[in-house]
Amino acid sequence: MEYSEDTDQPDVLEEFEALQLDLSPRTVDLFTGGWEQALTRRMRVLLHTAPLMQIRAGDSRRDVEMRHYDSLALSMKTLDVIAEQMGLEQEADRGTVERALSPLLCAMDVEAGVEIDARRHLDMVDKLLAGLRNDAEARRPFTAEYTDFDEKGRAVKRRLDFRLVHDAFGSSGSTVLRLTHEAVNLFFNALELDLEDAQAATEAIVQSQLVRGRFDEAVRSAQYALRQSRLYSERLGRVIRDTRRDIGRVDWLESVPALIDDAMTHLEVRLDNERDILDSTHTRLDDLTPGSREAQALARVARLLQRCIDTHTVLQRGLMTARTTFLDSQARQAFVASSIKARPELPTEVLLPTLLMAAKDALDACSPAVSLLSGAQSLPLPSLASLIDGLLRPKRQIRLPYVAVEPVLAGHLSDELVRYSPETRVAAATLLTGVKESIKLSELLTHARAQGHGIDVLEVLILLILQSFGRDRETTALVSVEPVPGLSLIDEDFLGDELLIGPAKKTRARKR
Repeated sequence: MEYSEDTDQPDVLEEFEALQLDLSPRTVDLFTGGWEQALTRRMRVLLHTAPLMQIRAGDSRRDVEMRHYDSLALSMKTLDVIAEQMGLEQEADRGTVERALSPLLCAMDVEAGVEIDARRHLDMVDKLLAGLRNDAEARRPFTAEYTDFDEKGRAVKRRLDFRLVHDAFGSSGSTVLRLTHEAVNLFFNALELDLEDAQAATEAIVQSQLVRGRFDEAVRSAQYALRQSRLYSERLGRVIRDTRRDIGRVDWLESVPALIDDAMTHLEVRLDNERDILDSTHTRLDDLTPGSREAQALARVARLLQRCIDTHTVLQRGLMTARTTFLDSQARQAFVASSIKARPELPTEVLLPTLLMAAKDALDACSPAVSLLSGAQSLPLPSLASLIDGLLRPKRQIRLPYVAVEPVLAGHLSDELVRYSPETRVAAATLLTGVKESIKLSELLTHARAQGHGIDVLEVLILLILQSFGRDRETTALVSVEPVPGLSLIDEDFLGDELLIGPAKKTRARKR
């Protein structure tokens, strides 16, 4: 089985268009194995529902107090609220979703016999939006793998990347929530009809309901038609806005011209149908009693249809000038440095393939990139002001890389010994006079601790040993002391050079 990453994926709008219901005999392109390309398109459409199913599967894994919430129902309401306000001046944000879901969350609490808790509702909204935006993966596109079959019947692994809900900047500059094309088609078109066909079907339903006198249902259908008109206008208006911002982000060579031609044809048909329905509505309204329930419903249908006509008229005017917008943007952006449009996903598209390379191949690929990805470093230039400040600054004392050890004057040690009690001094002197053979200072300290002497006795012991270094104390020294070359004292309380301590040397007294 081969693996192929579906990088050049067709727009999901085209997929839904290819999946539209067609009552005419279908033509099926069959190859060896009997796999139809329509099955691939339907499979890709079904994969777009995977995030919703994953959110619902997590219901049983939540905390006990939140398991009674049906995340699928809440997700559908969230998509409906966002779609309802897309294209309006005040689009949906997190607060809008909270207010829309609050009655549903309260109803679920009551049904489960759980106390209503506003804080728990906010946590549930956070979890729901996190699942719809894929917060768990840093809001990167959802990824789904599937198996396709090529013309020769060979199995090919492909990957589908898509989003459902994303953050965007609204007209006021605040952060709002918007549905992607995939979510719009998935939510409104029942996995089969695209938005254009859905508009035509909805208007046909409105006309049928008006003919049969089902005015209340016609109001709901007209509201649905207005919502679809706004979404359609928002989708095509985004192409114009992207053209003004960066012409390189829009394919004006093939896709956009074809999209505009199809849209103009679609709008022309829609406007004709909507005007016909509106005329028949006005005619029917004249036959009803003013102020009656039927007349009020019919008048509301007329207002909704007029708003659909206004929305489509504004969109049609924008599409008529779209090519002029393209030429103006092309002239304006001709001398503007182009930015990177599609940034790679570093973990999966850069790091992982590099780690799978041989060391030599990875080095050949990475070496040229170092100079390109490293920022330019300019050489430091001399500054006259900094030079003057440095010359006028007071001289600082040079810090040595070591700590200078000051020599200890043996004559001052007697003053130090006076601070200790006579008993302590006697105990230390007894330890020294007990030395009968040469012993290291570290061993002597260990021996003193073993006999139960405290730190005071050890300090006096050290002071008496240091006194033995005095040249004028050759006849009065308690012990003889010699340094051990190259060894340091290893002790928990004292630091210095290792010393070798032996019995005091006997010298003759000088003759007078």
